[in-house]
Amino acid sequence: MRAATRYKSDDFAPYLYRTTDWGQSWQRITDGIPEDEFTRVVRADPDRRGLLYAGTEQAIYYSMDDGRNWQSLQLNLPITPITDLAVKEKDLVAATQGRGYWILDDLTVLHQMEDAIEDKASHLYSPRSAYRLTAGGQSDNPGNAGTNSPVGVVFHYALGAELDEEVEISLQVFEERGADPIWTWTRKPASTGEEESPGPDDPPDTRVLSSDAGLNRYVWDMRYPGMERFDKLIMWADMRQGPKAVPGSYRAKLTVGDVEQDVDFEIVTDPRSTSSNADYRAQFEFISETRDLLSRTHVEIRKVRQLRTQLDGLKVRLEADAASDQASADLLEEIDLLLETVTPIEESLYQTQNESRQDPLNYPIRLNNKLTSLMRTVDVGNARPTDGAIAVREELSAAIESELELLDEVWEEHVPALNGQIQSMGIDLVSISDE
Repeated sequence: MRAATRYKSDDFAPYLYRTTDWGQSWQRITDGIPEDEFTRVVRADPDRRGLLYAGTEQAIYYSMDDGRNWQSLQLNLPITPITDLAVKEKDLVAATQGRGYWILDDLTVLHQMEDAIEDKASHLYSPRSAYRLTAGGQSDNPGNAGTNSPVGVVFHYALGAELDEEVEISLQVFEERGADPIWTWTRKPASTGEEESPGPDDPPDTRVLSSDAGLNRYVWDMRYPGMERFDKLIMWADMRQGPKAVPGSYRAKLTVGDVEQDVDFEIVTDPRSTSSNADYRAQFEFISETRDLLSRTHVEIRKVRQLRTQLDGLKVRLEADAASDQASADLLEEIDLLLETVTPIEESLYQTQNESRQDPLNYPIRLNNKLTSLMRTVDVGNARPTDGAIAVREELSAAIESELELLDEVWEEHVPALNGQIQSMGIDLVSISDE
């Protein structure tokens, strides 16, 4: 293939040529390119036969049929001369005249595009392999700098038409042999203009998928779900995310209505990293187990607060009768004893005096904050946890487990005994939920 120009002779027509007999004959291939845009470069994609890219004095074009027909690939590229093109690791790099370098990330959609896909009601493209980088990337656009490609697994899915509100759509990711999804994302709800912004303690909103007709994209940051939280949780060294996925094989499933489609994909190691797969796995298991213990801890704290709210309300009802009714006085005493039992447990697990982000500077951090800080430290980089980190976790975990055992005794013995006393007085029972 060759690109030619004659603009110095006042001829601004595009000239692209293709040969199939090693140069004995040439065929002009410019259908679809405006007659007043002279061409500067043409390149063939190394990963798909027949896929070509052309740069003109004003724009970029692509062809899926060896140049017989061309279509615009301009997207957000400003009008500028394209002086050269190169395909590098499934990215298209464009050199411009006066506009710097531009990169079209991820050509896998073009590589997989077929007529049969365009006729489908929905289709999930196989994502290209994603690098688990040692450090993240800047994705916003500071000043006039370019925007980096997303750090994570990029899913592209196409919808033949905009989905009706009653049609369900979900995207799930699984470990290669996993039966339960790591994450399940569903469709983005229609905007009403009254939604409140998520608070710092709110769980991540997984209703994020677009249901628009055409090509849609969603990026998974390769993180698993984070620990359970409770309302107004404040920690000095917080970690809202879960562990990073271990390099290896995974699969994704797109469900639109009754139609399901599965694709496989790979997460690969950072080529600069010296960590082995065993190192990645050890880090993942350390963080996963720590997250699970913290989740148990925070669920128990929610239960303690639920218990306290109910007991405080019950005390208000009993205090008016306590002076004249011995049963009410006895029940009040039992309630106070139970609150005196659970309060120091909660205070050992969490710094209950924290009310603002600066409070951890004034009040000592407790067991959950210490363990979260350790988890966050081990999460840095790709190294396996050190012997010191393992020893510290064992010490903190043992202290937390000891407190949780005391709470188990409260739920299994103290609360049922109190409920028996409450029931004898014909008052509503205390009910504790894990939610």
